[in-house]
Amino acid sequence: MRTKLALPLHKSLVALVFAACGSPWGVQGQPRVTVPAQAVAAPVGQAGQMTLPITPAQAAVPPAELPGAIYKDAMRPLDVVRGSLDNWSDAELGALSVGMSKARVACMATTAESYTGDDLFDLARLCSFGQDWNDANAAAQAYMASGLEPHRAQAYALAMSALVHLNGVDLATATAREMLRKLPYDAEVAYALIFMKDYLEQEGNPAALTLAAQEHAVIVDTLGHGPLKATNGNAVMGVGALYESAMELAFLERYAGDEAGAALTVAEVEAALKQAGAIPAEERQRTDAIGLQYKLLGSRLPRIEVQKALMSAKAKAPVGPTQLGPDFGAATVLVLFPEWCTQCRGMMKTLTQFAVVNGEVPIHAYGLMFADETEGADPAAHELKLKELQGTATLVVPAAAAKALGAIDFPLGVVVDHGGVVRFIGAIPADAFNGDGYVSKVLTRMLGKAAGTPAAH
Repeated sequence: MRTKLALPLHKSLVALVFAACGSPWGVQGQPRVTVPAQAVAAPVGQAGQMTLPITPAQAAVPPAELPGAIYKDAMRPLDVVRGSLDNWSDAELGALSVGMSKARVACMATTAESYTGDDLFDLARLCSFGQDWNDANAAAQAYMASGLEPHRAQAYALAMSALVHLNGVDLATATAREMLRKLPYDAEVAYALIFMKDYLEQEGNPAALTLAAQEHAVIVDTLGHGPLKATNGNAVMGVGALYESAMELAFLERYAGDEAGAALTVAEVEAALKQAGAIPAEERQRTDAIGLQYKLLGSRLPRIEVQKALMSAKAKAPVGPTQLGPDFGAATVLVLFPEWCTQCRGMMKTLTQFAVVNGEVPIHAYGLMFADETEGADPAAHELKLKELQGTATLVVPAAAAKALGAIDFPLGVVVDHGGVVRFIGAIPADAFNGDGYVSKVLTRMLGKAAGTPAAH
């Protein structure tokens, strides 16, 4: 696997850990960082119990959301941090390594020809977990060819992942198209296509646009009928995720300069969303956010107040209030994230190096960190995070910045041109500034020339 990773190590491993328990992409698809609408960091009381002081006024006011939705929101920071291997403890990584080694040895000791049915599919999962990509692909392809239905969509997904890791991107894309053509369009198929579209886009491969266009008719039809379930298994894709996946085509068309095509796509997606009828509040939160982000493309960056700059290692006092701009250089890259996002904070050193390398162009790059106003104030923890980021190109901004940018997934990348007009907006991977990463590809598409990249370590 280490010859040339087609996927970031942490993403591929987390996806495969999920695969061991069911869908290759996890219950909710490829892991993403999502901001909670409500998340409370409670002080720890005696005996390790969590204590939440409740005032009479608070107790008398019913919550705006149902308990189930609040619970999901409250759990998201934990799920997000746990979803990145960068945040795993040495003990957890050690256990993962042992499991992967056992899976690899077992996979190498057998062949796909030795199994049929569920055992054959389990072999594909086993070899994927062990990162034996050739054997994983062989087992997945054999299961696909068998004509068996229970795990067919997941077998396609495992084959796509294996081929990507083997640098067979064209074959992986062809496998995705075959899956779209041969299988009923269900949640498993939709999640696998999201993985493939996102991978292709992050690699700067124009096949992302082609694949999204081929999926468009079926996903628009599906969106009008509400949540999408798996034909076999328990996977479900909600209206919000369906809408986001459908809208990806419009974003890609805008990036490619096809304004008319994007306008038609948006009209069809919005019409389908209306047919879906009433949708849950958390799904509406996502559709509204994605719709806002699309409207920001081609518009001037909203006003974002800067409360403090951490560029100096000794920065202690606020630099404002002031705001971003008006000097955006040839382009400015912004990365917005909540302060609880550990992997986002970890990006800031590489982002700062990227800004230094491109300082003469000039291409600016800033991290925009905000405190989630609902998570409860912990001054000591907040100061530790500021200290961790001192000396990086990080700006502290109000939580209102997230709302202004329709931010629900993190890290959220925004790229503006010399006039401060938004040319790109969307979630970016944690390795976006590493080498010729996603940010470099976005800038190359936008400026017509490659940006400088930080030296490899």
